[in-house]
Amino acid sequence: MHEPSVIMVEDNKVLVESMSLHFDSAGLSLRNARDGAELDQLLQEKSADILILDVILPGEDAFSIAERLYEPASRGIIMLTVRGSLEDKIEGLERGADIYLVKPVDFRELLACIHSLYRRLTLTHEELEREPAWILDVPRRRLTAPDGRSLELTPHEVANFTLLIRQPAKIMSIDEITAALGLNYLNFPEARLYTQLSRLRHKLTQFDKNLAIQTWRNSGYSFVGPEIKILDGISARA
Repeated sequence: MHEPSVIMVEDNKVLVESMSLHFDSAGLSLRNARDGAELDQLLQEKSADILILDVILPGEDAFSIAERLYEPASRGIIMLTVRGSLEDKIEGLERGADIYLVKPVDFRELLACIHSLYRRLTLTHEELEREPAWILDVPRRRLTAPDGRSLELTPHEVANFTLLIRQPAKIMSIDEITAALGLNYLNFPEARLYTQLSRLRHKLTQFDKNLAIQTWRNSGYSFVGPEIKILDGISARA
């Protein structure tokens, strides 16, 4: 497996120079773009496995760039920014970021995130070929039916769905779901999570009527559908 190719979209020259030195010492090459337009030009010249985006950029911001260049099957996106509010993190992850890091960050952590994301991107589909089955490909955010049909999921949809199918038939409360997703239930707007789960339920049943997320009044949610294999090897059975 070759080393990942990385483009950093950052207009702070000092930070770019510092990161370039760190990348060199780690044996990785780093290309830099100052904004979305330069990034597009670099991608036309040569694709990249990982994009590292500063949120605050001249012109188009990272949220828009991530949403526009979102390709879960072939590219990973890391947001590296000073904007560390919960709302910013949620927006970044919902609009295409795989990982959201707040500056300052130790380069060792950034490097670990790059390698972890790249490993996920290079997973093979051998498990898909062994037998017909429902497969949730978490890195690529894709649900595949036994007959080959596929459904693309957003970052928050795959996070919520993965959580439910890893604990099949278990009724999970909103507080439990919020905590399991690493969010602070005291600050996270419950209405947003209710909306996300409602949209996910509708999207799944529109795709296949057997993919049922059950709502339990005053209790929570549970997945009561067919067995779904998760590409990382963990499976869930309803």
